Amino acid sequence: MSQDLFLIAALAILIAFMFSSSRKRKKQAEALLASVKVGSSVVLHSGITGKVTSLTEDRVVIETTPGTKIAMLKGAIRSVDVAVESKPAKSATASSTSASQIAKKPAAKKPVAKKPTAK
Repeated sequence: MSQDLFLIAALAILIAFMFSSSRKRKKQAEALLASVKVGSSVVLHSGITGKVTSLTEDRVVIETTPGTKIAMLKGAIRSVDVAVESKPAKSATASSTSASQIAKKPAAKKPVAKKPTAK
């Protein structure tokens, strides 16, 4: 009798964990789809990457390469990278001057190929 009770309790705990993990995944998927905005970089389940150009309730249009646009369901999105806003002009010029001040190493010389000797 106690063994049956133990098995029923273990089964109930297992089912509770399954439901809670399912809810957690569903909430994460909803949060991911809610974070999709125009200008965001996205990766689809098929491995295609691009930027979101337009957005409707259940569909999204992404531009994979300049001039190539693909329309698909929002559910096809695997991950979202929110678009990075451009930095102010002062920091952009400061980074370019610091990059020009860095000394560059000379390119490595390629080894000279030896010609086979004629016999």
